[in-house]
Amino acid sequence: MNKISLILLMSLATGAAYAQSAGGGVTTSTDPAKAAAVEKHAQELQARQSKEATSKPAATHASTNKTKAKTPTTHKSSTTKPATAPKS
Repeated sequence: MNKISLILLMSLATGAAYAQSAGGGVTTSTDPAKAAAVEKHAQELQARQSKEATSKPAATHASTNKTKAKTPTTHKSSTTKPATAPKS
């Protein structure tokens, strides 16, 4: 039982250490060239998004008429005649 507890404790400690050292978070840089590159990329993204927004009109519904009369809610099978086989 002690060996299992020790192995479990070691794997939890290893997992916690990995989680703290995992990269991919927010980083801070004081390099002006890097800041300029990020700003340029942000402006390019904004320009592309605004271009896409103006080139594609918003999707609209085909029917927006609210005065349209409702159709009866009866099921089709109750009002239709049964199908007959074609005569050969």
